[in-house]
Amino acid sequence: MKYTEKQIKSLIEGIYDGTYTPTNIPEDLYYAIADYLQKGMLEGFGVSISDIADIPLLQELNTNVYMFSAAKSFTEMQEMSALLTDGDRVLPYRQFADLARQKYDVYNESYLQSEYNTAIAQGDAAAKWKEIEAQKDILPNLRYLTIGDACDICSPLDGLTAPVDDKVWDSIAPTNHFNCKCILIQEDENVTLTESPESIADPVVEVMRTKGQDIFVNNVGKTGEIFTKEHPYFDVAPEYKDLAKQNFNLPLPNYDTD
Repeated sequence: MKYTEKQIKSLIEGIYDGTYTPTNIPEDLYYAIADYLQKGMLEGFGVSISDIADIPLLQELNTNVYMFSAAKSFTEMQEMSALLTDGDRVLPYRQFADLARQKYDVYNESYLQSEYNTAIAQGDAAAKWKEIEAQKDILPNLRYLTIGDACDICSPLDGLTAPVDDKVWDSIAPTNHFNCKCILIQEDENVTLTESPESIADPVVEVMRTKGQDIFVNNVGKTGEIFTKEHPYFDVAPEYKDLAKQNFNLPLPNYDTD
């Protein structure tokens, strides 16, 4: 992420002196996170930034990335701001700065790397679903194929075959968990379909939820959501609901070319 040491220092100082708060998020942090995740999404989709203007699905994915960045920035600012005090005591700046930097690193190194990998995987899944939709007239069915050592989440889905338009793909189209490598193979009409595919898929969805993978109960190619509303960043306290609806007062991309 392109966020310099000077910017990190300014962020921490701004939180300490009250310039930056969860309701006044620095735009440079927001843009740095969004641009980094956008890079991953474009890599996964296999396009460049100039293609966003011409592909409606890419615009949806890109907007979702920016909304996610706003929610992440808000959550990060909340947690860093909470470090200002210890009980009724305001911490000395140096002590606060050390704690705030540790929190910053958690959010923008370890967490962000996983989120970047997710953006790549979901961008790839969105592009593949776009191809599936384009070819469904001649290849109307899909077969789920696990890759490598199947995990306990995906293994029951191996071989499941259903029409492209079956609602089962709304919840189990890959990606289905972090580092999921599973794929969908398009088949013609001369294929044996799985009887009641939802009876196989529903228990898998429950496993996804119980294992904290519920953000993947989604078909990114249909919804345009790399990061769904199930992600904890989007779960804000009631007093911040209106702020969240305004994207935390942070600007969203404008695709109007008129």
